[in-house]
Amino acid sequence: MAQVTALAAVQGPAVPTVTPDQLALIRQTIAKDATDTELALFLYDNARRGLHPLDRLLHFTKRAGKYTPVSSIDLMRSRAAATGEYAGSDDPTFAGEPKTETFAATVTVHRLVQGTRYPFTATARWAEYKPPDDFMWRKMPHTMLGKCAEALALRKGFPQELAGLYEASELERPDVLEASIDPGTGEMLDASGPGTITKAQRKRLFSIASKAGWTKVQIADVLHDRFKLDSTSAITKAQYDEVVATFSAQAPTPEPDAPF
Repeated sequence: MAQVTALAAVQGPAVPTVTPDQLALIRQTIAKDATDTELALFLYDNARRGLHPLDRLLHFTKRAGKYTPVSSIDLMRSRAAATGEYAGSDDPTFAGEPKTETFAATVTVHRLVQGTRYPFTATARWAEYKPPDDFMWRKMPHTMLGKCAEALALRKGFPQELAGLYEASELERPDVLEASIDPGTGEMLDASGPGTITKAQRKRLFSIASKAGWTKVQIADVLHDRFKLDSTSAITKAQYDEVVATFSAQAPTPEPDAPF
């Protein structure tokens, strides 16, 4: 309990007080599965943002067995607005067929940087975020994917204010936390490195290519001859859209073997 008290005592303006009775209620309800250490971190995450845990603006969750603070999109917007530099956001734009691997949402958030309105754009792809068998994603695909894209764009524009905050819809896939997260951009990365595409993006590429009739040999040949790459693991984020467009086209028919 001493650890909980020590971490919760964050210095700063307008930090809500958590009374012993409230702490007991938090333990019994919104953070009932928390260990002492996890509860201490949850209280700290709320306090440093000027939130009271019982307001439920920041949710205690466990993902892949690890404590993960989960935010609403409204909290992320309000944190950005509190800087006095939030200059609005554009409505999501969508590409691809809804509820398929080609579906993607893009959002641009604007921030005043030294007096200039500057755009921060991010794209969320259905194949990377849609969880299996989720009712809300099937019912409102545009809304759910749009929130993911907006959260990505908000973290790009306000990395210091929103570091460690993830909207609930971003974390619904069970494999999301297997990837690391770039604190500067909020984008998911994996062991292949910060400049290359994720495992989920590689799977999406193979799925698109297979449906278009490409064989593994043909894919390897095009990657090597056109893009100078030895494997899909070497595809960079800058190349990704071009590579996907290449393999979205119908694959060429293999030439028959020459007779002996």
